[in-house]
Amino acid sequence: MRIEDHNSLCHATDPRKIDEVLGRRFDNGINAFWLSHGDEKFPAINLLVNGDLAYLHYFPGEDHPGFASVGDLENLDPEGQTTFLLETFSDSLQILNEHVVLFSDALKAAQEFAKSAGLPKCIQWDEL
Repeated sequence: MRIEDHNSLCHATDPRKIDEVLGRRFDNGINAFWLSHGDEKFPAINLLVNGDLAYLHYFPGEDHPGFASVGDLENLDPEGQTTFLLETFSDSLQILNEHVVLFSDALKAAQEFAKSAGLPKCIQWDEL
């Protein structure tokens, strides 16, 4: 699986290596990753991380709006939003808390995506 963040690119299939790469954080515990397979642009997952929280967006193809992760985290206001920074770290994105998951669950989805390019089944998704 191809894993790209703000300043690095690597290919990893070993679960420990995937954990290591996706565990990288910049200031304030943030990072943003693009996951894909080989030289193919799609399917892809955009994984945004803020501390122990994450947001995943799965893109099955170029002309599909994708799928957003679904979370049900008790410690987040269900009507609120969580801020994530994009790859440039100068642009932010407000994500509805209903789409925010624990990073540990996002990591499971990434591990599943590494084995198969299909939509990971270990978390819930909303089709957009």
